[in-house]
Amino acid sequence: MNPEPNRRILLVDDNTAIHEDFRKILSESPVKDAQLKDAMAGFFGAAKAVGAKPKFELDSAFQGQEALKKVEASIAAGRPYAMAFVDVRMPPGWDGIDTIARLWEVDPELQAVVCTAYADYSWDQMIAKLGYSDRLLILKKPFDPLEVQQIATALTEKWNAGAREKARFEEARAAEQEAKAYAASLVMTNRALETARAGAVAAAQAKTEFLANMSHELRTPMIAVLGHADLLSDREMGEDELQEHISTIREQGMQLLSLLSDILDIASCETGRITIEAAPCSVRTMLNEVRERFMPRAAAKSLGLTVVCADSVPRMVSCDVARLRQVMQHLVGNGIKFTDKGTVKISASLTAGADSEAGRLRISVEDTGVGITSEQRSRLFEAFAQADGSLTRRHGGAGLGLALSRRLAQTMGGDLDVESQPGKGSRFTLTIPVQSCEMNEPPAPFASKASSEPEPRLRARVLLAEDVVATQRLYSLYLRRAGADVDVADNGKIAVDRVTESMREGRPYDLVLMDMQMPVMDGYTATRELRSAGFRGPILAVTAHALTGDREKCIDAGCDDYVTKPTDRDQLVAVSKLWIAKSIPPALPAGADAKSRIQNPT
Repeated sequence: MNPEPNRRILLVDDNTAIHEDFRKILSESPVKDAQLKDAMAGFFGAAKAVGAKPKFELDSAFQGQEALKKVEASIAAGRPYAMAFVDVRMPPGWDGIDTIARLWEVDPELQAVVCTAYADYSWDQMIAKLGYSDRLLILKKPFDPLEVQQIATALTEKWNAGAREKARFEEARAAEQEAKAYAASLVMTNRALETARAGAVAAAQAKTEFLANMSHELRTPMIAVLGHADLLSDREMGEDELQEHISTIREQGMQLLSLLSDILDIASCETGRITIEAAPCSVRTMLNEVRERFMPRAAAKSLGLTVVCADSVPRMVSCDVARLRQVMQHLVGNGIKFTDKGTVKISASLTAGADSEAGRLRISVEDTGVGITSEQRSRLFEAFAQADGSLTRRHGGAGLGLALSRRLAQTMGGDLDVESQPGKGSRFTLTIPVQSCEMNEPPAPFASKASSEPEPRLRARVLLAEDVVATQRLYSLYLRRAGADVDVADNGKIAVDRVTESMREGRPYDLVLMDMQMPVMDGYTATRELRSAGFRGPILAVTAHALTGDREKCIDAGCDDYVTKPTDRDQLVAVSKLWIAKSIPPALPAGADAKSRIQNPT
């Protein structure tokens, strides 16, 4: 929409009569105009229709200083004057030429008309002071009303035409700036898309490499497990060979379990759900245990494997010993894997804090192996990435250990860094905050010894709720050999029916082992229904759900304890004995009703 045209005119003259003359010429009232037209029509007949006469808005100033203030105010208000009629002689202040010069300093677009009789300034003098300009006209006194009206119309139209042109130019410039900004945004968007595409391609490549490596890492021990299990069917096998096959199956199975545990721990770290549990720990004992575990591997490659613990390390510190051991096993295992000759050295020291502050435990694993480049180091701690991700790499591994180790270190409040040079080995340094503990060295890990005393029998009725037939057979065999009477339920619904039936018969089960993921009815629902039905005996969740929070979910459903699959025979029997002992008072007379034994477990 076009704005209203600007027809504002400033009259600058020290003579009041001049102002009145201009007002009569430029702003006669509509009534007088109509009367004049009627009179002219009476004498000359009807006149030819012409365009509407412009309506001017007039403002007066009687000195140059006053005119300057009004122009400044008009600019500030956003309503500038289109033109000004300026008298030359205006004593005692500025004359007209000085006034125009000062008005143009404030408003360069102002159209100016000099009203003069050339008595004060010649044309050359005016030009010398104001310069040649299309914004300057001369109106010679005495002036003609028609000339005044035509000059006012022409100059205001000229000002409005210039304003329209300027507005169009500004619009065009704004459109150009918008187009440039849009083009720049397109460039940035294209760059971002290209970066995202490159990242997606790299991620897809890393995923492909990881899946290939993971397939290899899973299949290799599985082939060993299946192959050696098949060899066990040889009836002519000697005892030594039999034990070798059993040992290989167990070792490869533990490798598979370790790999799966790493994957679960990485997932827990990614979601921030991994927990740290501080407990007293002997750093020296833990490091020596790690050394003993890896000594066979080091010896097989003729490598030295040493532990050096500085005097600054307290006998006992408070930390998450399980997570610390997990990190050290990864670091030492990597050191041996990537070292063909020389040594792998484990060093521990402590930087003490203030009396009320924890110290910083620093454990380094230094090897004399192949080392890594700076490019490889940049992605060494990325999950599912390896320094060499190709299928032709010399060394195995799923690419999880170092990523998991750093995240565990950071979760414990520390960090894991690496220094390395290709061909000169690597040094991984773990730092975590610890608190000194005032207590004695913990006893050595329990080792079973031959004894003439028979193992206590597990005399109890147990219901095993498990849908996988192989697991049913395995766990049933574990428990029956321990002395238990075992019934099996293929799903949660059957388990609920059998437990409630046993309660009605007065022979409730002493223990329920509940798988949590089963068809028809899962273990969570089955446990809730059993608790609602009044069963107060122990229910143990035996499940492959091993992420952080799964234990709490089982306990919330009504389970008393939580055991993760796979569980070995000793662990399953031990935890079963523990909960059966809690539920059956030891002083119960022989032959007492089983129903009374289970109602109030401790």
